Amino acid sequence: MKKILSVIAVTLFALSACEDKIELELPENTGQLVITADLMVSDQQHEISIQKVVSIKDSLLAPITDAEVTVKNMQNNRTYTFLAGADGVYTNKTLRLQEKATYQLQVKTADGREIQGTSKVPGYVDVDSIGLSERIIFTDTIYYPTLVFTDPPEIGNYYKYKMSVNGGKLRFIDVFSDKYNNGLEVQHDIIDRDRDLKIGDRVRILRQCIDVGAYNYWNSFQMINPGAASPSNPISNLSNNALGYFSVSVGKYYESEVVLAKSRP
Repeated sequence: MKKILSVIAVTLFALSACEDKIELELPENTGQLVITADLMVSDQQHEISIQKVVSIKDSLLAPITDAEVTVKNMQNNRTYTFLAGADGVYTNKTLRLQEKATYQLQVKTADGREIQGTSKVPGYVDVDSIGLSERIIFTDTIYYPTLVFTDPPEIGNYYKYKMSVNGGKLRFIDVFSDKYNNGLEVQHDIIDRDRDLKIGDRVRILRQCIDVGAYNYWNSFQMINPGAASPSNPISNLSNNALGYFSVSVGKYYESEVVLAKSRP
């Protein structure tokens, strides 16, 4: 049983830098690089994390602080240098991403390894409405936000969602593609499978429009079964056998309180 409740009031917020924590099945050989590069159009400071595997047994990662890290705009050939920090996070405050532009990440380590990745910023697909849905499963009531929009007629649109509850950390929730609903009106249900929302909770949703490389990474990430006999890592769009991903995207935040507009019958 499912019913749509009141429309949630929507507030759009300026984007700030955010980074997803990724948990990987570490390879048998130590020293493999793990790169996390999630850059968004409205970020005022971009961050790229570079680490290497140092212990398989203890799942330990160590920061790489002596790499050369650049991101190149493939439309105008302008290159932006990222500065290293002590924690292996490289930053840049001058890069301004442009929608529909393609970017190339290049990492050169002190020991001679080179890693590249390419990603394109899609155009943002606006949301027509956002509401709250209720689903009753046996005796449990589950609440979750729903976003309704019209998918563009062009094929190859991909969406990623993160959500925080009551001021907590943004967590990855889900990704969607338009494979079966290209050009149609679409509803995305933003369901946190690890936490049930309650009346009075405040939710903050980050909706990102991403490219196919980022979609493949996160789609494979959520499909991996940790209990499998031979677990694997998400599909990376990085070269030279590096783990992680490179993504440039555009997104918006939506925030509201989970409320009921009317009492139940």
